[in-house]
Amino acid sequence: MSIIIAAKCAPQKEILYNIERAGLKAVELYLSEEILNDLDKTIQLCRNFSFIYAFHAPTEGCKLDKLAELVKAIGGKIVVFHNIYWEEEWKKIVRTFRDVEANLCMENTYSVHEPVKFMQRYGVGRCLDLEHLQMECAGVYEEVFIPVIKQASHIHLTGYTYGSQLWHTHIHYSQEHNLYMLDLLKKAGYSGLLVSEARESLQTYEEFKKLNNFFKIWESRDKHEVGNWDSRF
Repeated sequence: MSIIIAAKCAPQKEILYNIERAGLKAVELYLSEEILNDLDKTIQLCRNFSFIYAFHAPTEGCKLDKLAELVKAIGGKIVVFHNIYWEEEWKKIVRTFRDVEANLCMENTYSVHEPVKFMQRYGVGRCLDLEHLQMECAGVYEEVFIPVIKQASHIHLTGYTYGSQLWHTHIHYSQEHNLYMLDLLKKAGYSGLLVSEARESLQTYEEFKKLNNFFKIWESRDKHEVGNWDSRF
C-alpha cells in the first residue's frame, strides 16, 4: 500500500458524489449520534460508492455498538477517536471492535508522546494530525517529525503552515509546503490514507478536483510542472 489521498466530509450523498466525480478513491466520514441512529440509511449510502472508507467517531454521544456495526458492514479500514476517553472507556472501545477488521486510531492528543502508552497497552494506532503538530512545534522540525510519522497509522494534513490562517483548508492551498510534506511522508516510509481535512465550505467538486490534480502532480514526481499548477484546472 502506498499513500492514498482522501477527502473528509459528513455522509452526504451530493458531497460523496462530487468526491467520486473528482476521481478520489478514499474518504473519511465524520459521524454524529444522529447519523448513527439512522444506521441503515448510512450503510446504504456508503454502499453506493466504492471508496476506501475511514470513519471518524462522534465526539459526543458515541454509540459504540452502532459505530462498530457500520464499520464492519462497510469494511472500513480506519476508525479515528479523539483523545477524550478515560482508560476504562478505551478498554470498552477495544472490546467492542474486537471482531472488526479496522485499525483504531487516537487523534487530538496533547503531545505526540501521549498516545504511546495507549498504543502499547491496547494496540490502537496513531492518527497524526500534521496541522496540530506544526502548531505545537511552531513549524516543521524534520528530525523529530520523521520518527513520529513512522508510528502513524493514519494522517490528517491541511493547507496550514505555521503562522498562516489556512486552518482546515485543502492541502493544495499550500503547494510548495505540502509537496515538501508529501516528500517527508515518503521519506518516513508512510503508507496509508492521507486525509485532506478541509472545512465544509471547501467540500465542493471544484476543490476535490484540485486536490486530486495536486496529488497526482506529486505522484508524478515532475516537480518542474508545479509552477504551472494552476493552469491545469
